[in-house]
Amino acid sequence: MRKLLSLTVVLAALYGGYWFVGSRAVLSGVESALTQLRAQGQVNYASVGLVGFPSRFDLTVEAPEVRGRDIRWTAPFLQVFALSYRPNQIIAVWPNEQSLTVAGQRIELKAEDMRASALFGTETKLPLDHAQMVVKAPSLAASGWFAKAREARVASQATEEDGRTHRIGVDVMDTDLTGLETGADVPATIDRAYLDATLSFDRPIDRFAGETPPRLSRAEISSARIIWGPMRIEAEGTVEVTASGTPEGKLTVKLTEWRQMLAGARTLGLLSSVDASNLERMFEGVARNSADPDSVSLPFDLRQGMVYLGPFPLGPAPRL
Repeated sequence: MRKLLSLTVVLAALYGGYWFVGSRAVLSGVESALTQLRAQGQVNYASVGLVGFPSRFDLTVEAPEVRGRDIRWTAPFLQVFALSYRPNQIIAVWPNEQSLTVAGQRIELKAEDMRASALFGTETKLPLDHAQMVVKAPSLAASGWFAKAREARVASQATEEDGRTHRIGVDVMDTDLTGLETGADVPATIDRAYLDATLSFDRPIDRFAGETPPRLSRAEISSARIIWGPMRIEAEGTVEVTASGTPEGKLTVKLTEWRQMLAGARTLGLLSSVDASNLERMFEGVARNSADPDSVSLPFDLRQGMVYLGPFPLGPAPRL
């Protein structure tokens, strides 16, 4: 019994030493990364702390702030949890209230629960294997408008060993737009917004992604759809992204109940009356050759920095 007790004490001491060394390494690495990003003007924070002995690493960043071009995110805290015996699998938890400023407009983000999990490879570069995020009852509020959803989910799964290609899924359910002046032209609830796509990058998503962010090189959209009452927007296609960020490829967009869409876009102020009338005439022409006059299929061609609808140029393509 005495020997067993002694062995238990030794093992406990060894494990305690492992936790102490591991926790110091984790905290030092996080503080070093945050200090570097703070020097670059990309992040700010009040403090960083780590607890969780003996079985977890519980990291808390107080008052985090992330800045980018025309965007700023702030929150009271951000927490990241990992089991001390499996540190390559983490869980991140956000507070119920956050703030996002985009192009000068402040947006308040709330949620009943917002958390994500991720599993990284055991190699030294820690390539991302898969991740998922679930947000329950998210809501967005800004000056003059308000929207909320029942649930939002995002998932990513590496499809190649080097971690350069990921299959991405996004699903937002029951988005309530009663805070917007939708008018009688469109329903007050978007039933579902869904995306299934495969994204390829020029380098893996791993521990060095913060130093040199991976650049999107290819996007294959298997299915993207918005179901809004009787209206549907569906898209599919493949786009290659050049080194300069110019997209090249083809996308096919199908609009069902497009007349109601145009009326709703005009009511919401997304389209002027002139633009809506011009699009209506164009869609009428396309619908004449469709088996269903309430649906139109629009082939978009992206080439040489321009966007074409069939043979007609629409304008410059966005830079990615």
